[in-house]
Amino acid sequence: MATSKITKISTGIGCALLMLMALFHGSGIDYVGDLMQRSNAEPFLKEIFPVLFVHPSLQLFGLTGLGIITLFMKREIEKILFFIAFMVCIDSLLAFFLGAVVPGILLLFASFIFGLAGIKNAT
Repeated sequence: MATSKITKISTGIGCALLMLMALFHGSGIDYVGDLMQRSNAEPFLKEIFPVLFVHPSLQLFGLTGLGIITLFMKREIEKILFFIAFMVCIDSLLAFFLGAVVPGILLLFASFIFGLAGIKNAT
C-alpha cells in the first residue's frame, strides 16, 4: 500500500516534535547536573545521574529515527507508527507524573500525530 500524503506529513510533524523535545531535554543536562552535584544526594546518585538524565533524550532520538525510517517504507508502516505513538504516550504520562505539564502536552500531541498517521495509513 502506498503511503498517503497525510501519513507522511503527520510522521514528519511527529518526528520534528520528538526531535525538539529530545534537544530541549538534553540541553538541560549541565544545569540539572550542577544542581545534583551541589545537592546532598548520595554519591552513587550523583555518579549515575547524568546517564539517567540523558536516557530519555536518547529514547526520543531513537523514536525519531524510527519515524524517519517509516517515511521510506512501503509496507507495515502503521505497526511501527502505532508502536511509536504508544511509547511516546507512555513518555507523556511519565512527564505528567513528574509535573512537567508542557512537555507532557507536547509529547501527547506527538503521540496523537503518530497515531493519526498510522490510522490514515491503515485505511
